[in-house]
Amino acid sequence: MQITERHENGIIVFALEGRIDTQGAIDLADALEAAVDSGHYRLVCDMTNVAYINSAALRTLADIISRTRANQGDLRLAALPPKVRRVLQIVGFDRYSAIFDTAEEALQDF
Repeated sequence: MQITERHENGIIVFALEGRIDTQGAIDLADALEAAVDSGHYRLVCDMTNVAYINSAALRTLADIISRTRANQGDLRLAALPPKVRRVLQIVGFDRYSAIFDTAEEALQDF
């Protein structure tokens, strides 16, 4: 999995690409935790190019959502491909976190 990040108006947007499997979940956790540890609590994950997501990745996302919200921020998920969106809906993640059609919509919602 590849992760790139950009900063927009104090918000970090992480563009994710590939499969978020066990190693990908570790890489994702490292990137998101580094942002939170450095005081960034408004984050967006642009998942346009994510082909697969596993339970370890979902746990990472839930942990980071909790940490950002504890600091008056949030982690927003955006541009989920249909298969990834379906996985999140099956496990009820869409009730825990808002899901946006585009990263721009997620940015505007902050």
